[in-house]
Amino acid sequence: MWIGKLLVVLSVSLLASQSASAARPVALEKQARKACLSGDYVKGVSILAELFVDSGDATYLYNQGRCYEQNIRYVEAAERFREYLRKAPKLTDADKAEVDKHIADCDVAIAKSHPVEPTPPVPASQTLPVPQPTPQPPFPQATTTVQAAPTSASRPWQHTAKWVATGAAVAFLGLGIAEHANYYSKNSDYNNDPKCIAGGCQSLANSADTAQTVAIVGYGAAAVATGLAITFWLMDKPAPQPGQRAGLAFTCAPGLASVSCGGRF
Repeated sequence: MWIGKLLVVLSVSLLASQSASAARPVALEKQARKACLSGDYVKGVSILAELFVDSGDATYLYNQGRCYEQNIRYVEAAERFREYLRKAPKLTDADKAEVDKHIADCDVAIAKSHPVEPTPPVPASQTLPVPQPTPQPPFPQATTTVQAAPTSASRPWQHTAKWVATGAAVAFLGLGIAEHANYYSKNSDYNNDPKCIAGGCQSLANSADTAQTVAIVGYGAAAVATGLAITFWLMDKPAPQPGQRAGLAFTCAPGLASVSCGGRF
């Protein structure tokens, strides 16, 4: 009999505990709603955050957004509504449309509370009229035409000589480089041969000396030919054609003097 009484007591305790557990969220929800409606959104949002942590129900995130929205905290409200959409992906189209409308309303309110300041107009600078110079009457222009003296000297040899000197410079330079390389080769053979170090290989030494001399001569001749080529290149100018004229004009104006020359000399 006492066992039956014990079961009855346990059942009553369990039912009372379940009733208390079920009544606690309801009481907290009432406290949160009252805090939000009275303007204490910090307390209301805090209670709703506690309920969300305990239950995992995303509806409390939506209620946080409504609490912020009712207290004109549109930035936080829009964030809570977006977080609600992320935590509750299985919403119906109607519920999702309602949440999107709340987000849109918050964005509009945010834009109205932070209007874009118009750019102040730039004051037009007051510019003074630029004085225009008084036109001066044209002054007489004197032009002197000089008849170029006819000549038949075309100097064709400079044109040919510059190419001959250029070719000679290239050839002598190539000779110098080739003999220089030949000298280094023979000199290396002489230094690496034990018999030559002992005093032999006189012919090899003479050949190396000859190559060195020819290289020096080649370099010197290339330098001379290069100088002649440069000279002939500078001297190779077309001679003036018969009947060519050179014009010299002078123009004068107040505070301005200019000289204009035309023709080839």
